[in-house]
Amino acid sequence: MLSSSHSLTMDVLSSTVPKLEATGLNWTVFNMRFKDALEAKGYWGHFNGSLPCPKLDPSPLADETAAHVLWTKNERIAKSLLTQKIPDSTLILVHSKVLVKDCWDAIVAEYTQK
Repeated sequence: MLSSSHSLTMDVLSSTVPKLEATGLNWTVFNMRFKDALEAKGYWGHFNGSLPCPKLDPSPLADETAAHVLWTKNERIAKSLLTQKIPDSTLILVHSKVLVKDCWDAIVAEYTQK
């Protein structure tokens, strides 16, 4: 079991990852540092779609259920890490999206145009 201090550090990004400015002026640096931090924490696959949700059979085995529960937990952590570093206006636009990948794709589309 993870200690609470270990769990806390997994749920917070380093201060070296800047908060994305609503104007997008720091998009390039934000994008690089955010990606590096999420890769280091093991969550980047939730953002780029390389770590999709495991499919559950109608009668899943215990390990399949456990994998699904873990993926769901990590997806929520990934979304939390993202929402810590985006402006409120962007949060409002993406928060209702179910998958972190969909949130990230919308943010990339928005800020690469600015």
